[in-house]
Amino acid sequence: MDVTTCRLDGPVEFVSIGRFVSGPGWRHARRTIDSFELMFVRRGELPIRVGAREMHVGAGEIILLPAGVEHAGIDIITDDLEFYWMHVRLPATRAVSESDIPQDDRILIIPDRSRIPDPDRVAVLCGQMIDLYARFGPHRNVYCDYFATTLLLEISAQMRSVIAVPAQDAPQTGIVGIRTDGRPILASDVAVAGRWHGGVSEDLSNPIRLAMLAGRDDRALLGTGVGNAQPVPYGNRQAGLAPMLAVRAWIMANATDDLTVAGIAARFHYSPSYLTAMYKRVFGVGVVEQIAEYRIDRARELLSSTTSPVADIAREVGYADPKYFMRVFKRRTGLTPGQYRAAFPKRLYNSV
Repeated sequence: MDVTTCRLDGPVEFVSIGRFVSGPGWRHARRTIDSFELMFVRRGELPIRVGAREMHVGAGEIILLPAGVEHAGIDIITDDLEFYWMHVRLPATRAVSESDIPQDDRILIIPDRSRIPDPDRVAVLCGQMIDLYARFGPHRNVYCDYFATTLLLEISAQMRSVIAVPAQDAPQTGIVGIRTDGRPILASDVAVAGRWHGGVSEDLSNPIRLAMLAGRDDRALLGTGVGNAQPVPYGNRQAGLAPMLAVRAWIMANATDDLTVAGIAARFHYSPSYLTAMYKRVFGVGVVEQIAEYRIDRARELLSSTTSPVADIAREVGYADPKYFMRVFKRRTGLTPGQYRAAFPKRLYNSV
């Protein structure tokens, strides 16, 4: 994966944003622009050429089009297509490979093309950005500059969170987990923690060690008092981070279906009690709460981008009872669905 990076000493320069929707028969025009363009596909497939590279960008993927590089459609679309687009001017950029991504979180990282881990969060921010642009545009203003920066930082943080943990025999660097306050756990943090625990080598995939680094109580996790707490033996990868990441990715992709903890556990060959305990140790949130989080994120996006009735949205995101959905939504957001929708009433669409 190739990545565009730039250091943020202030906000990016926002230019414009929109949500494109079209049925079959459309083809992207050929053009060259003087700003970067971020494209985020929500539905369908976008056939596009960027320079000499041809791509078919699917739902949940983003691409970054460099300034000054020609891009054009390579096919006429045959199905419905929906994507968000945003034009921005970035400070001095540098292209790097995934292995060379800087760990400084003041450096923005945007992949040239990638599937993003949590597309609903990005869709909500895109909807809010469109609303701000409708209210305060079309001229440049600091409000839009900073919100566009927030959107790009969200993508950057998501991409940092899924940088692969290095192999056991390779030098261990990069991000190996996320703390409860949202900050990354670096391999260097684990190394320092190992020295504090007598220099014992640490298993970076072990969820208990990552949970301890994330700021959770090691006595609660290990079931011991302070004097009895022991370092986790090296090589205990059976209950590692990677399996729980797979579970979380599956929950994210299927959150609006009729999910149960027992059903998820059976799919991944765990007992429900083991899955529940291990998932919470790794991520600090329970499986049921995780399902609700992804459903409400999707509901936010639908409330801010469609005029569908609340009852229909409730069913679409997995709640058969609209009243229960409204209670869950208000508990998680502090607003009723109607209040949330009223907060972002303005929308911009284009289909050419």
